[in-house]
Amino acid sequence: MAFPPSLGGAQVFGLACNVSYVPNANATQVAAFFGVAGVQSMDGGSRGAAFEIQGCMVGINPAGVQFYASSLLSMADGVARTFIDTTGVAWASCVFRREFQYTGGYALLCDGTGRWIRPYRAVIHQLQ
Repeated sequence: MAFPPSLGGAQVFGLACNVSYVPNANATQVAAFFGVAGVQSMDGGSRGAAFEIQGCMVGINPAGVQFYASSLLSMADGVARTFIDTTGVAWASCVFRREFQYTGGYALLCDGTGRWIRPYRAVIHQLQ
């Protein structure tokens, strides 16, 4: 069962969302010393992750679609929030840095409701 994703308790991601989890590379330090063959490598552990979200913003008209996109964009304020993905897993300390783009134009939803949709892509960053 897919859950609608949310950020800080707000369901601002629209419909038909797909969330991809992309962990950041571990922090590492590599040191070489004069007169000693080889290198010393130390692992500094994980450094957070990114979530790429693809979905469709939905509204009663194109202006309504933009209202929901503006709601998401207003969360680019540097505040760390809990992100809940489409599997229902909660990820603490996530920040939206305004990485957002429309990936297509407006279209009328074909379900008889008269709603409009517009596909988008956004990225949420986990700090831990």
